[in-house]
Amino acid sequence: MKTSLKTLKELISATSGQEELFLSVIDENGSITNANMHMVKKLELIDHRSSSLNFFDLVHPINQVEFRNTLVDVARDCCSKGIEMYVRNGSYHPMKWQVSCIKRDEVNSYLCVGYRLLDEQRAQRFNKLIDVNGEVILEGLSGILFQDQHGEIIAANHKTAEIMNTTLERIYRLNNVADLWDNTWMIQGVDGERIAFDQTPFMKTVRTGMPHQATLQIRIANGEWRWIYYNSHYIAATEQEPGGSVVSHLIDVTREHKLSAQVRQQEALITSYLKQTPHMGWVVDEDANLLFASDSFLRHFEIDAAWAAGKKATDVVPASVTIAVYDQHVKVFETGVSAESTQQVRWADGANYSFYVHTFPIESHSGKKLVGGQAIRLPDKSKMEKELRETHARLLTYSKATSDAIWEWDMQTGQMFRNESLMNMIGYQVDTSKGLTWWLRSIHPEDRNRVADKVKEATDNMQQSWQDAYRFKCADGTYKYIQDRGFVFYENGLPVKMIGSLQDISVMKELELKLADERLQKQKEISETVIRVQEKERTRIGHELHDNVNQILSTAKLFIDMIKPSGREQKDLREKTSSYLLMAIEEIRKLSRELVVPHLKHENLADVIRTLIDDIQLTGTIRISFTHSGDLSVLTPGRSTTIFRIIQEQLKNILKHSKANTVTISLDTNEARATLEITDNGKGFNPKQTHPGIGLSNIHERTLFYNGDVDISSAPGNGCRLKVTIPVND
Repeated sequence: MKTSLKTLKELISATSGQEELFLSVIDENGSITNANMHMVKKLELIDHRSSSLNFFDLVHPINQVEFRNTLVDVARDCCSKGIEMYVRNGSYHPMKWQVSCIKRDEVNSYLCVGYRLLDEQRAQRFNKLIDVNGEVILEGLSGILFQDQHGEIIAANHKTAEIMNTTLERIYRLNNVADLWDNTWMIQGVDGERIAFDQTPFMKTVRTGMPHQATLQIRIANGEWRWIYYNSHYIAATEQEPGGSVVSHLIDVTREHKLSAQVRQQEALITSYLKQTPHMGWVVDEDANLLFASDSFLRHFEIDAAWAAGKKATDVVPASVTIAVYDQHVKVFETGVSAESTQQVRWADGANYSFYVHTFPIESHSGKKLVGGQAIRLPDKSKMEKELRETHARLLTYSKATSDAIWEWDMQTGQMFRNESLMNMIGYQVDTSKGLTWWLRSIHPEDRNRVADKVKEATDNMQQSWQDAYRFKCADGTYKYIQDRGFVFYENGLPVKMIGSLQDISVMKELELKLADERLQKQKEISETVIRVQEKERTRIGHELHDNVNQILSTAKLFIDMIKPSGREQKDLREKTSSYLLMAIEEIRKLSRELVVPHLKHENLADVIRTLIDDIQLTGTIRISFTHSGDLSVLTPGRSTTIFRIIQEQLKNILKHSKANTVTISLDTNEARATLEITDNGKGFNPKQTHPGIGLSNIHERTLFYNGDVDISSAPGNGCRLKVTIPVND
C-alpha cells in the first residue's frame, strides 16, 4: 500500500491536534529514517542523516516489548494503533504515540506521530519528581500516584491507569480533582458509604503528615465496581512543592474482596443450613474432633453446643452410634469417596431405630482431612404398614356409617378413595381408577387453577388444612357448587396423605345469586328513580327560569326602555342596562333549554338531536354532521335520555376546550346494543395525563348505570373520538 501525502495528513489529523507533534518514520528495526524538526529539537536528537539513530533507544525498557508488538500488529492488520510510552528527553516523559504502517515495495516502514501528555507546568513538576522517584514511577509494580497539597495529580504510572481502567492521557488531563471526586465520581468505603474528598487517605496525609490507609470502592468508566487499597505517605516540602506532596501506592484488591464475600456468604449458608435442616448433620476431623453439628443433632442427643465444641465425637454421642458409623467414616478418610449406608442403632431404652447415613469428604484450606455426615431417621416400615391397614379399615367403617361425602388421597402412591355418598353426589359409579387428575379436569375451567394452587400452597407451607368452593362437572354434564375441605398429614416434614369431605352447596349458591340479582335490580330501580327525579327537577328549574325569571327580566327591560334620559350620559347608561338585560335573558333562555328534558318519544330521538345541533350551529363557529342507523324505537326512554345527555355534554366539552371546527356524530342501534361515536378535529389531549373533568365523569357515570362502556381515543394535535356502547336490554 502506497501512502500518499493526503493519507499522512489524515493520520496526523487523527491525533491530538492541540499540541506540537513529534513525527518520525522508522524501519522494521526501529532505525529513524526521517524526523521533523520539532522532534529533533525537543528530544535533542543527533542528525539521523549522518549517524544511525534507533527509536528503541528513546523508549524506556519497560515499554519496548509493547512498542515492538505494536509494530507487528499494525503491519499485520494494516491499521493504526495508539500506545502510551515513556520517551527520553534527558529523562523519560509520558507521551502518546500513534503508529501506522507504510508499505513500499513490500518493505514495511512506520509513521510514528506523538505528543506529550503533560503541559509545561505539570512537566516541570514531573521532572522534579522523576529525578528522585524515577524508578518508582516508571517501573513500580503497584499503582503509584503523586498528588500536591490540593489533591491535583502530578504523576502516575501505567499500573495506576490499568487499575482505574483508563489511560495516562486521561489521568494527566484531570483538573479540579476535589470537585470531580465529590460531584461526579462514585467512590465509597467498604461499608457502602460515600467518601468525601477531604476524608480520603491522601488528603488526611496532607493535613497530618502521617501515613493513612483505606480501601475504597470505585466505579470505573464501564460501570464495574473495583476495590482499591490506598496507602498514602507524605513527601516533605521542596522549593517546587512548598506545601509538600503525597504519594499513594494503589493495589487492586477486587478479586480478594469478592472471594472474601463469597466465603462469608458460604459460611452464612452453612450456618443457616445447620440451624434449619431437620436432619442430623456433623463435621469431624481426622482426630475425631467434632467441629460442627446441626441444631437437630444437638437436640437429638441433648447436647449443649458450647460444651461439645472441640470435644471428641466419641465423647459426645452414645457408643452404639459410634460403633454403627465408625467404619464408614474411616473408609471415607482413607479413600476420599462418599459413602452411604442404612444402620440399625440400639438406643439406651432398648429400642432399635433405622438411619440412612451419608458421609462425604470436605476440602480444608489447612490441609487437614475433614468428613461431613448426615443421618436421616427412617420410619419403621412394618409399624407404618400396620397403622395404615388399621387406619384404612377405620376409614371404610366410618365412610359406610356416615352420609357425608368423604375422600382420601395417598400422596405417595397417588391412589384416591371416595365413598359411595360422594360418588352418588356427583352421579358416578365407584371407581378406584379415577385419580386426582380426573378430579381436577372435572372442575370448571375458571376454578381449576385456583383450586390446584390452593392445594399446592397448603403442602408447600406445611398447612394443616385448606378449603375452597368450586363448580364440579357431574356425570349428567351439569355443574354443582361444592364446598371442599382437606386435611394434610405429614411425616418427616413431607406430606404423605390428605383426607377431606365435600358438601353440595348448589342450592345455597343459587339462592345467593338470586338474592344478588334481586339486590342489583332493586339498586337499578332506585338509581332510575333518582335520575328521573333529577331530570324532573332540572325541567322544573328550567321552566321556572324561562317562565318567571325571564318574564321579570323582560318586564324590567320594558321599564328601562320607557325611561326618558335627560342627557347623553343617562342615555348611555340606559342603553348599557338594556343590553345587559338582553344578555341575561338570552343566557337564561339557553340554560333553561339545556335543563329541560326533551319530550323524547321513540320515533323522534333523532329529531331532538338535530334540534340540539341546529341551535349550536347558529353561532356559525362549528360544523356538526349527524347520521343514525337502526331502529331507535328499541331504546327505552331512560336510554334515549342518557344518549341525548351524553351528546349534549360532549358537544359542550368540544365547544369549551377543543377549538374544533368540525364534529361528526353517528348513532347505530341494533337488537343488542346502541353505539354512539362523537369525533372532532380539535387540539386533542393525552387521556392518561389529563384529569377527567365533570363533563367526562358525567358521561362515564351515565353509561355505567346501563352497564355500558366508554372508550376515549385522543392525542395532542389529533382531535378526540368518544365511543359509547349501551346494551339495549338489561
